[in-house]
Amino acid sequence: MSLRHALLALLEAGAMTGYELAKQFDQSVAYVWHAQHSQIYTELRRLEAGGLVVAETLARGDKALATKRAYTLTEAGLAELRRWVREVEEPPATRDSAYVKATYLEYGSFQEARTQLRAHRAHYEALRDRYELHVDQLARRETALLRRRLAGSPAESHDAIVAYKVHAYRGLIARARTEIEWAERGLELIDRLEDGGTLPK
Repeated sequence: MSLRHALLALLEAGAMTGYELAKQFDQSVAYVWHAQHSQIYTELRRLEAGGLVVAETLARGDKALATKRAYTLTEAGLAELRRWVREVEEPPATRDSAYVKATYLEYGSFQEARTQLRAHRAHYEALRDRYELHVDQLARRETALLRRRLAGSPAESHDAIVAYKVHAYRGLIARARTEIEWAERGLELIDRLEDGGTLPK
């Protein structure tokens, strides 16, 4: 996946300014793909240069000299979005600092090891809660972007549009729960190591 495809997917819901895109990105795509707002604006210029979006200059409020640019997906942009969805991507290489550190926790104290795993657990508990709330909003069709997308799509496609999004975020919930369980097993392991008890095989 790339930032450009995320932006193309957002614009499929309708024309948006860069500000509106950044706001919608933060409320949806940012759950699964982090990007700075400066990166979003840079990518929009690239998409425009490549003919995947077109931009229209609009007046900003009542100020005669103030303008903003609204971006619209082109047919070429929609074709690129569809091509990307068909493409089977190679899973990214694993790079996880928490697991690298866990491999070498013997270089710290038991309490320091606990601190690391408790922080890991707390991080994923917060993510799990955010994902669960978002899934509930999606299932109820309450997010502004989803309502906009559904309004511009045939009624017979609505269930699939919602179901795919719910499925994706349920996967994130499952991943977060796995990380929480892993951290809790690690905390149990530390207790056994500190007590000199029998280790799990």
